[in-house]
Amino acid sequence: MPRGLAGNDRCRPPAAAPGNDRQRRGAALDAARRRYRGLSVIGKRRLLDELQELTGYHRKSLLRLLNRPEPVAVAEPGGSLLQPDKPHHRRRYGPEVVEALVPLWEASDRLCGKRLQALLPLLVESLESHGHLSLEPPVREALLAMSSATIDRMLAPIRKQSGGNGWRRPPRAYSAVRRRVPVRTFKGWDDHSEPGWLEIDLVAHCGGRMEGRFLWTLMATDIATGWSESLPIVMRDGAVVLTALQLIRRQLPFPLRGDRCGQRPGVHEPTDGGLV
Repeated sequence: MPRGLAGNDRCRPPAAAPGNDRQRRGAALDAARRRYRGLSVIGKRRLLDELQELTGYHRKSLLRLLNRPEPVAVAEPGGSLLQPDKPHHRRRYGPEVVEALVPLWEASDRLCGKRLQALLPLLVESLESHGHLSLEPPVREALLAMSSATIDRMLAPIRKQSGGNGWRRPPRAYSAVRRRVPVRTFKGWDDHSEPGWLEIDLVAHCGGRMEGRFLWTLMATDIATGWSESLPIVMRDGAVVLTALQLIRRQLPFPLRGDRCGQRPGVHEPTDGGLV
């Protein structure tokens, strides 16, 4: 006997290949499935014990596999049996729909799927009316029926190929609060049909880097009419922003009723001294 080789190891059979072991488990389950339904409760329990020891599967998994309905074979006109095809996901949107979606995504300044899905009816109608877009009726119908999750899934390879998508904003202290704030789209402003309700936000002219000093633009857009005003500011400071809002308030052709700030949630009502 060679040195270091135990007597029991000499008689041990070679390990089975993974493919053979998988086939063995499948054959055992097929044979057990045909017997399982005709057994008594005690017989089913014993069969489950044997299968659990043989396959290593969990008991709940074995119950699901044994109770799964067997596929029904379909007879051909010649007399032979055809095994049913395995169920597969039916693709609903073809490549022509993706080709039409990409320029719309670019025209929207690469919006996320949730905002793009709300914008698509208005965007498609506007581009078609100005002669910039011509879609076949089936493609147009498929685009307008597409969900936001499908839009994100179809645009995922395009986003990965485009530059600058590896950048992510670092987590902030208020990120947990922002996750609880619902995202408003073009369909979420039914309660602000009168002019005077502004959506305001700050745009940083930083060239992609937030270090150092740079200019900001305060954007204010009326929700009902789309009237827009913008003012440059030298820093993102509360007093500077309030002064800019007062200047915008004087330039508006309608009274200011309130504003919704994109930097933090909440509605600010105008007073004699300013916005609160």
